[in-house]
Amino acid sequence: MCRAVRQFRILVVPLLILPAAGAEQLQHRPDQQNPRVVACRVREAHTSQAPAAGLVVFSQRDKADAQRLGVLLRAAQDGGAVEFRSGEDGAWQPGSVARLKSCFGRGLLILPAGVTLPAAGTTFLLRFPVATLKPG
Repeated sequence: MCRAVRQFRILVVPLLILPAAGAEQLQHRPDQQNPRVVACRVREAHTSQAPAAGLVVFSQRDKADAQRLGVLLRAAQDGGAVEFRSGEDGAWQPGSVARLKSCFGRGLLILPAGVTLPAAGTTFLLRFPVATLKPG
């Protein structure tokens, strides 16, 4: 087999095997770029009319991030400010976070009225600003 064909098989064939990435599929592990950003999966999403708010129950997307998300949720002030982003090119949006003590490995994202809720089963990035984390 000639060298050009071997290189083609090495470089292109794996790309043909991988599924195409949709806008909701975040392809990288955020901790490679920022240890305070975790890829999360929406378990449930609900809206409330009074008071106007959106509620999202979430967990980590990747099993390898379970411990890091747990540490961040325990270190975050209850109701502390966070930012989330749905999709690769979405803008960071404000929210608040709380740890669900009765549900191991789950958090509650509280969104202000007017912010579009991510749908159940989708992936989003959650960023914990330094100011949100308790000293210690």
